[in-house]
Amino acid sequence: MAELFDRLLTQYDLIKKRNAFLDQYRREPMFAESLDEFDSAREVVANLVEEYRACERPDYVQYGIPQASTASATTEGVDNRYPASSSSSV
Repeated sequence: MAELFDRLLTQYDLIKKRNAFLDQYRREPMFAESLDEFDSAREVVANLVEEYRACERPDYVQYGIPQASTASATTEGVDNRYPASSSSSV
């Protein structure tokens, strides 16, 4: 999946570099001033590629967790990140 989205990003970059097909979007009121929506969407897809690549690594369970907090989050085998909630019957 990461390769598919990565190719999509490469193709988008080429289109954006040549300003191909962008004139039609600039005619629309939403994109009249800028094409920031496209750049924002590109960032989202780039983050998706990064996460797909991360899930292929054995340390994916730790993905997105800052290294400093993982050491302090557990004390003597007890995970303090999720406090125990009182159970109530419904």
